[in-house]
Amino acid sequence: MRRHSILPAILFFIGSLALQAQTVISPYTNAGLGELQHTGLPHNVAMGEIGIGTPSVWHINNQNPSFLVNNTLSTFQVGFQGDFRNFQSNTAEASDAAGSLRYMAVAFPIKAGKWSTSISLLPYSIVNYNLFNTQQITDSVRSVNKYLGSGGLSQVNWSHGFRLYKNLLVGVSLKYVFGSISNEVQNFLDGPQGFISPYIIEYSEETSYSDVTYSVGVSNRFALSKSKFLNVGAIFELSGTLKGDRNVTFSRLAATTGGILQTSDVLADGSVEFVLPREMGFGVSYEYANKYLIGLDMTMRNWGTETEEGVTLNNAFKIALGGEITPDYQNVRRYWSRVNYRFGLNYRQLSYLVNETKINDFGINFGASFPVNSVSSVDTGFKFGWRGTTDNDLIRERYIQVVFGITINDRWFVKRRYD
Repeated sequence: MRRHSILPAILFFIGSLALQAQTVISPYTNAGLGELQHTGLPHNVAMGEIGIGTPSVWHINNQNPSFLVNNTLSTFQVGFQGDFRNFQSNTAEASDAAGSLRYMAVAFPIKAGKWSTSISLLPYSIVNYNLFNTQQITDSVRSVNKYLGSGGLSQVNWSHGFRLYKNLLVGVSLKYVFGSISNEVQNFLDGPQGFISPYIIEYSEETSYSDVTYSVGVSNRFALSKSKFLNVGAIFELSGTLKGDRNVTFSRLAATTGGILQTSDVLADGSVEFVLPREMGFGVSYEYANKYLIGLDMTMRNWGTETEEGVTLNNAFKIALGGEITPDYQNVRRYWSRVNYRFGLNYRQLSYLVNETKINDFGINFGASFPVNSVSSVDTGFKFGWRGTTDNDLIRERYIQVVFGITINDRWFVKRRYD
């Protein structure tokens, strides 16, 4: 094995320590496990987040493990995400930003063209919100409730893709989900000159989860001509239950400094369970080899009738359309002709039902992969999105997500011919 192939392993370890940081901030992350994250990498993000029916030779497919068979080279990918949001209600407007390491993944063939495997570290869900409401008690005194949430869950995926027969591929992913979520509610009395009461009463929940889930994928490639193909794929996320521990405390804080004056444990290491949704997805793409590709994905996340802390989790639906164009991948004189240009759209109905209102999300995506050497690249993905509404005292979000990554393709496990 070449010496420089050790570098991805070192970076993978370092990244695993940093991935817990927040990459999204949104008031709609306050329900259940927070906002479940898209598992695609920058090339998927740039194409509207499609990937279930979209194979790639140069990038890792985290959405459909069956397509890992296409990774006949050893591939390492790492990337970062920035999130910039504007929030608007009927009475106020605000902005915020967040960013962090987004993903790390490595894939390599065990038997080239027959069996490939990958290990990836990704966010599973994100909780990151800061909300408040008020109730007027007298003309000069109001009661303020402040809601704070942070944390989220990460996932380590160990995936395998197999060639079952000719172009029929199957895949399986074993996912270890872990992390902790903190939710707090603070109450205090406020007046024209600031705090009226010297104390803030705080209710705090700290929940830690760790468990294993599974998913399977299948795909096929139909040759329409020598260079034109129809790709189809499907995924099935098997329903499971996350188990964890929860600690609940009541505290009295100093209003001016926020220091803890008194704490009382309500629940210590209490066992909790969270039933995960059953997810199904289907994707199809039309491909002109080394020229262009256009694809469509549809997914359904079935929550059933689960209710978490007063927020109903409904079935969630998503549809995504996208594609890529490579003007001339063999043109050695014109660099920009070898760039992969990508674009896409997506619409999804979130699982939250807030104030009897469904929350919808719409995004416009684009990006590109810039070749480095012959088979590696610098990858970018951008998304301009709108979410929610100002109706029924809710919040509308406008956001920009930026994903920047590096892809290294090489042959790591080559037996030396000469000493």
